[in-house]
Amino acid sequence: MHMPTAADWSKLVDTATRVRARLASLDIGQVATRTVGGAVILTTSFLIVANPHAAATPDPSAVVAARIAPVGTVQIAGPMTAPTIR
Repeated sequence: MHMPTAADWSKLVDTATRVRARLASLDIGQVATRTVGGAVILTTSFLIVANPHAAATPDPSAVVAARIAPVGTVQIAGPMTAPTIR
């Protein structure tokens, strides 16, 4: 595992300072407008591509039976006893 050096911490602090300055300079109204616009675009594209109002086609009964069929069995041999120490 790599142990962070003083130079690594210095880079991290410089990056955090730049990010904080960038966030402080943002206009909250512009950020909110872009966020809502992005959400509207994503929702609209989902509704166009996914077509949630389409009728669902049921799975054939063979597929359903294969999905709920047991996978295997479990057999219990008997109680386990701890070895004795002499």
